[in-house]
Amino acid sequence: MKQNLKKINIYSNLLNDAVNTFEDFNGVNGGLENFSIVLKGDLAINTFFKSKTIEVSEKISLFEKAVSSSMNAILVEVLKVVIENDDTNLIQDISKNFTLLSKKKLNIAFVEVVSSFDMDNNQKNDITNSLSELVNKKINIDFNVDKNLIGGLKIKVDDTLYDSSLQTKLENAKSKLVGV
Repeated sequence: MKQNLKKINIYSNLLNDAVNTFEDFNGVNGGLENFSIVLKGDLAINTFFKSKTIEVSEKISLFEKAVSSSMNAILVEVLKVVIENDDTNLIQDISKNFTLLSKKKLNIAFVEVVSSFDMDNNQKNDITNSLSELVNKKINIDFNVDKNLIGGLKIKVDDTLYDSSLQTKLENAKSKLVGV
């Protein structure tokens, strides 16, 4: 276990050292997430990388052919080392640790915006720009729809939830009235 933590730190620090812009972060972060999803979701690919009968050079060659044109070059090199050392089981932890390191280094806030309807691109851009100015950070933002919301928004910035939904306001008013 201690050895795995050491490896996770080495890999994630390598990636973090190579990331100098928000765009670099998004490229590496997206690539890590996609690779993790493929490893978890496709038994054949997972089995291929775990196989002891397939040569490491063959694994690396196939991996490089599959992703070299679509993945950040530094990420490809680090993942080749991960594959060579048979550490693909650490990808999720590497991704989490890399995200934490880069969040501090690049002053990034992770934001989730939940609304009751699909917003158009102009609305999304307005919210992104406003939140970026408000928190004075680069924003990594996800937009989601919850049809159960009556109106308003729920915005989570890192670990803080701002809930301006009509549903929550009604629930708060109801709890205040119950006590009267």
